[in-house]
Amino acid sequence: MTVEYSMRISRLTVDKLGVKLYDRVSAVIAELIANAYDADAEHVTVEAPMGQALASRAGGELTDKGFEIKVVDDGIGMTPQEMQDFYLVVGGERREDPRRGPTSGRSGSRQHQRKVMGRKGVGKLAPFGICKVIEVRSAGGELVMREDRGRSEQGYLTSHIVMNYKDILAVDDEPDTRYLPGRGEDDESLSPATGTTITLLDFNFRRVPAVDVLSRQIAQRFGIQSPSWQIDLADNTQANAPPVTVGRFDVQVMPNTRLNFREDGTVLGPDGNDYADAQAGFEHEGTLHPVTGWMAYSRQPYRDDLMAGVRIYCRGKIAAQTSVFNRKAGFTGEHNVRSYLIGELHADWLDEEEDLIQTDRRDILWSDDLASAFQDWGQDIVRRIGTLSRDPMRKATLDLFLETGNVEQRVRDSFPTEEQQGIRAHALDIAKTFGRTISRPEAEEEGVVDALVDLSITLAPHITLDEMMRSAVESADTPITALGEFLRTARIAELSSFGRIAEDRLKVIERLDVLKDGDHTDEASLQRLIEEAPWLINPEWAPVTANQSLSTLRREFETYYEEQTGQPIQLLNFQDPARRPDFVLSSQEGLLQILEIKRPGHRLSNDEMARIRTYHECMDAFLNDPSHELFRQWFRGFHITLVCDHLAVEGPLHDTLELYLANGRMSHIDWAVFLARTQEVHQDFLDEAERQRTNTVRTEANGP
Repeated sequence: MTVEYSMRISRLTVDKLGVKLYDRVSAVIAELIANAYDADAEHVTVEAPMGQALASRAGGELTDKGFEIKVVDDGIGMTPQEMQDFYLVVGGERREDPRRGPTSGRSGSRQHQRKVMGRKGVGKLAPFGICKVIEVRSAGGELVMREDRGRSEQGYLTSHIVMNYKDILAVDDEPDTRYLPGRGEDDESLSPATGTTITLLDFNFRRVPAVDVLSRQIAQRFGIQSPSWQIDLADNTQANAPPVTVGRFDVQVMPNTRLNFREDGTVLGPDGNDYADAQAGFEHEGTLHPVTGWMAYSRQPYRDDLMAGVRIYCRGKIAAQTSVFNRKAGFTGEHNVRSYLIGELHADWLDEEEDLIQTDRRDILWSDDLASAFQDWGQDIVRRIGTLSRDPMRKATLDLFLETGNVEQRVRDSFPTEEQQGIRAHALDIAKTFGRTISRPEAEEEGVVDALVDLSITLAPHITLDEMMRSAVESADTPITALGEFLRTARIAELSSFGRIAEDRLKVIERLDVLKDGDHTDEASLQRLIEEAPWLINPEWAPVTANQSLSTLRREFETYYEEQTGQPIQLLNFQDPARRPDFVLSSQEGLLQILEIKRPGHRLSNDEMARIRTYHECMDAFLNDPSHELFRQWFRGFHITLVCDHLAVEGPLHDTLELYLANGRMSHIDWAVFLARTQEVHQDFLDEAERQRTNTVRTEANGP
């Protein structure tokens, strides 16, 4: 007898429970896999165009690409009558399915004693969220023997239907109106084995995740580990691509942060001891509701939504994912909890009496009294983990810092001898202090870590020297050997400090060499740079600190210059950012230094040389003015340094330029010499410091 397939369903139901509820390929595939699990399947294969868009969209037109997605399982399958009685009934109670055994609703499936994942009976509509055609081919029931045209055959009776979304929408929403699925060519045939194949066709604009991503998404949705359950993913656009078996959803756990919730109701702490005041579950209205699994901190901050928070499973299928069980802000360890808390909890009672899981399985209905009690229990556990995980978090960050910076090796290389053990210990202590105070993202950043390790190595000799000095002062009798050790440490501290300064200056020089030819680098910026770093002109010069005598001279010279020339001049700390400073006035080695710097490639003109001559004449007259005797006591003279690539001065001004250069009142350097000379001096210092450090190490190793 041929079964007439029909489905009574409203367009609103299809729309709300299919198209709107399941709009991601991974969610649809997960629903079909869950159906296979409920059907006692041991092996499920998903065939899909991995990493591909299922349809294209251009000019408002959607074009299907001809792909298909197949989910094939070896479960108990369905005969034609079972297809009509169970599969084509939307919203039926899955646990009362007689195919699974007389007591399947509570004790488990017939073959593997599995607890049914599905309950609502709407997952079959999930594919309509991504496609328009669903083809179901299934074989089940008892082994059948029959005669066909004089030939004997045996197998399992096959049901084969095709459902079209457009045809469903065309059916009137009258009470007695039914949708009639199409009948497939294999319907009523015999199949050699039981099982179900669901094929999806004619897709919406969706993309299948890459196979490794899809594998992780599927693993996250199912908290099942069983030798009789395997999911394989195959790319049906690659003929020879091997299938990928979905494994366990693993996230690395930070040591000493894990709480285990055991089936006997006890909670095992990170130290291996039971938590006497905690329980693996909670009581509600006189009934114990067990919760098994674990919660902990991850080794790494959340890198995606899949690993974020605690995954809550019901009957092996994800029911919700939460980071803090809706706990309000302001609790101990909140920042770390919201970035590191992970876990896997199992609570099969979530849909026992009342179904507390949202239809799309994205969360729990927390407003229910039972769910609210579960929430309170979870918040208490979150509080405990937030408290107990503070020290492991700091230690994990420190370990990461030490690993990123290869700290111990770098400290040992910097202070390798036995006599330098104290300096080595201080350097490591300083570095560890930094490692305990920075954030985990900073501990992963090589640039941040390297800078802190360098600073630790630089500071260690000074701290050691300070301790030795205090010890020498406090000691009534300081032997000569202690004095020698003190001087050696002082030498190391000196070399370390100046070596770091030289290294930093070389970086500045290299950066300046890059920036000097930039389109936006003007003379004013270069002059500001020279005022902050006069060692660029002469490596022996240092930045001028707060100097009342120089500040007084600057103000007085500005006034004097304007009185003599009728033109204002700007020297005082570049206070007017809209105006280009005339030149840099500094003080080095008892001389006033007038620094005039031009852009690379610039040609000094007669007008610019005339201005330099005016500076020279005014400064000479200013210092020789009888009323400025005090300034002559402070500064014994002045010198002009000109940084300019080309001198295009002609006529009498050229003679003036030559005169200034000849009598030592002025120096001229071009950019190539300017940078190379300074770089060479600092590199020579680094080489000499390294040579002396090596000699010191060799001497200490060989003994006096």
